[in-house]
Amino acid sequence: MSTRYLESLFNPESIVITGASERAENLGGMVLRNLMAGGFPGKLLVVNRNEYQNVHGVPCVRKVAKMPFKPELAIVCTPPDTVPKMVRQLGEAGVKTAIVMTGGLSRAHSKTGQPLMYSVRDAARESGIRVLGPNTIGLMVPARSLNATYAHMGAIPGKVAFVGQSGTVASSIIDWAFARGVGFSHFLTLGDGMDIGHDDLIDYLAQDSQCRAILLHLESIPDPRRFMSAVRVASRTKPVIAVKSGRVPESEWLPVQLPVGVTRTDPIYDAVLRRAGVLRVDGLGQMFDALETLTRMRPVRREELAIMANGVGPGVLAVDRLAGEHGELATLSNETIEALAKHLPPYWTRKNPIDLNYDASPELYAEAIRILAKDPNVSNVLVMYAPSLTEDSLQIADAVVQASKGTRLNIFTCWLGQSTVLDARDEFYRAGIPSFFSPEKAVKAFMQHVHHQRVQRLLRETPESFTDHFADRAQARKIVMKAHRAGRNHLSNSEARAVIGDYGIRTVDTVYCDDIEGVVESFQVERRPVDVTLIHERSCHPFMEEQTGRGRYKATIQGLNSESAIIESCHILMEEYQAHFPRSGFLGFAVQRTYQHLGGIAFSVGITRDPIFGPLVVCGAAGASVNVMTDRQIALPPLNMVLAKELLRRTYMYRLLREYSLQPEEDIRAICETLVTLSQIVIDIPHIKGVEILPLLFDRHGAVAVDVAIDLAKEPGRPIIQPYPRELEEWIVLPKSGRRVILRPVLAEDEPSHMEFHHLQSPESIRYRFFQYRKHFSHEDIAQMVQIDYDREMVFVANAEKEDGSGEETLGTVRVWTDADNIQCEFAVMVRDHMKGEGLGYTLMRKMIDYCRARGTVEMIGNVLSDNQPMLALARRLGFEITYNMEEDVMDLRLPLNEPETDWKRERLRS
Repeated sequence: MSTRYLESLFNPESIVITGASERAENLGGMVLRNLMAGGFPGKLLVVNRNEYQNVHGVPCVRKVAKMPFKPELAIVCTPPDTVPKMVRQLGEAGVKTAIVMTGGLSRAHSKTGQPLMYSVRDAARESGIRVLGPNTIGLMVPARSLNATYAHMGAIPGKVAFVGQSGTVASSIIDWAFARGVGFSHFLTLGDGMDIGHDDLIDYLAQDSQCRAILLHLESIPDPRRFMSAVRVASRTKPVIAVKSGRVPESEWLPVQLPVGVTRTDPIYDAVLRRAGVLRVDGLGQMFDALETLTRMRPVRREELAIMANGVGPGVLAVDRLAGEHGELATLSNETIEALAKHLPPYWTRKNPIDLNYDASPELYAEAIRILAKDPNVSNVLVMYAPSLTEDSLQIADAVVQASKGTRLNIFTCWLGQSTVLDARDEFYRAGIPSFFSPEKAVKAFMQHVHHQRVQRLLRETPESFTDHFADRAQARKIVMKAHRAGRNHLSNSEARAVIGDYGIRTVDTVYCDDIEGVVESFQVERRPVDVTLIHERSCHPFMEEQTGRGRYKATIQGLNSESAIIESCHILMEEYQAHFPRSGFLGFAVQRTYQHLGGIAFSVGITRDPIFGPLVVCGAAGASVNVMTDRQIALPPLNMVLAKELLRRTYMYRLLREYSLQPEEDIRAICETLVTLSQIVIDIPHIKGVEILPLLFDRHGAVAVDVAIDLAKEPGRPIIQPYPRELEEWIVLPKSGRRVILRPVLAEDEPSHMEFHHLQSPESIRYRFFQYRKHFSHEDIAQMVQIDYDREMVFVANAEKEDGSGEETLGTVRVWTDADNIQCEFAVMVRDHMKGEGLGYTLMRKMIDYCRARGTVEMIGNVLSDNQPMLALARRLGFEITYNMEEDVMDLRLPLNEPETDWKRERLRS
């Protein structure tokens, strides 16, 4: 979808309400009253088939065709069976957007047998109108005096946008937010979301300067690829906080088909939101608590927390919750302890949490804050107060507010109680200091702030290079495609081993035998203990243990060291197989030498595919302890080493590995390499549906797969995050120097060479590129340049081998930022100073122009300083239109790429 006509939704100059009357219970009448009470400044009109002259003083006509003007926004409140026709008529009349508040369209059916809400969607697509709903509460934009809802009260203006799905939940949030003094920039619900979805709205809100934070209430994500792309852009610039309802099967609105190896959908949503940089909270109360810290608290420089209170009890409660959230207490310096000791009783504990005593005065609170501000170990302070007879809570609050001004500390407060501390809490709200009702809420909100920054920091970390994106895995692809063309839905055990082996994952040497005699013959070759596994068709599918209860029968017998033991064991395996899987075709036996040097820490790692979210990487315990409910963790491909380690850290097995492995760092790296490789396999060969390595064990050389299963799908799978587009790689030879250069999309691993590239540029080149002189580029600056969303951005780098052979260097780069609707892209290009004259700038620009034209972008734009003659000459050569922008004192560049397909795109370009 897109942001098409959303400006008309949020900022209409005229509105028509269909179906409104003066009956008290009439839905359209309620909306009309709210519009009028809110002071909507634009024109209003009512359409009602009854011959009213006006409704609540607003002019009324009988039909859409009789409207005296063309409204920008329509609010549809007519009966369900009339809604599709009404939407079509409004669209044909030129109305740009409609809010369908009518409910029940998911249950009422049209003549075709499909729910009416799909008829509304079809009518909207055919007539070109955008539709919010059906079954939505409507929307509010308080700063524009727009209350187009049937809610019982309006929202106060603010900087927070709320996008929900449930109207009843939204009504309670308005009430709740008003009591807490939280205002909204935008407030709406999607309802059935037949047209306008979360992704459209997030794209719009990400660009709106009046919106400083986005709150999401999610029940489902129908288009996860679009959602992920939109939220990743938004979360870079403003906090995005989400509540996902339907966390357990009993609360899910509709039954969901689960991928094999996963027992609940909730961990998948966790993985999606975490990868998008979203802070997920458990409920509406936590949403507003998190909002307090994310919008009012400074970024956390250190994660440790100092706690001070006028008593031991509150501090202990706060420490308990901090430990439960895996947070840490700050360690006070000796200087801080001695300074505090001058003001506290001699029997105080001399450590964090700090007990100020029950009679702590405003002056003591202020002095304690000033002392903590001098401690380099202290960055965050929770200040608590419990009501007492000796001091006034408001005076202490005033002292805390004054002491916090100008300090570097992150201060948040908890004034316990209710009736006697409300004024103090209001004082903190006015001062912009987060304040909470209990120690548990305060600590939880603080740790949410910490977790959010960890997620954001994770997305900016520089991954070490591991995956060879340029390797040719033709043999693995040939094996899979041969099986796919033959109509098979799985690979044989030997084929599966060959596929992962081609990608560098080591496997235990295996001999395949058709019968018991063959097993005996293989043992006779080396006369060493062996493990024997019976293979049948069902056993070649991933996660089969969890689907069939395989743990209740023997599939493998280990440590066999005689022919008689082997023969007897093979018969046992055959009996077990015939009893449990009589219809699964027998495929023979696998014989492996009993591996004496494999460690006992066993992992199950692999790939599964969700019908909505596509391929997923899974990691957790193997064997009887697999317990998918608690230890199987999920991540979205593509992975790099940073993301793989984050996935591993979330497993229970990671702690075992750290504690009991003989070489923990080497084993951690080995399993991360395996996870990244599995991610790459499913991207390179999208017909692979699932992969399971069970178990993955460790020896002195790293990770080794004991068994592996791979199944196939009829249709290729597509990750919801656009992977590295390998097909865009291109080799060229520079005409003057003769250097061989690769032109390719940027990778996150390119950060070191990108940093060096900018460091070596002349001050003038930097000024031409960034419109100012810059001496320093931080890790965050460069990370944002190289860690891109290939759906929204593209960066091509020109890299070549360094002359001393020590690795790659970047010689030039070109990037574009494309808007959410793929109408305009803005470019920037820079080439190393000593490479000028090689035509590299022209080559990079030509490649980017061809790329943007092929993906349907309408035009390319850019700004160039008026004295940047080389770039202006290049622009003329490429065919850009160049005009002088007097207001900005720059040259505006414009290059048409494709013809606009719709009138709306033409309007956008003109504006």
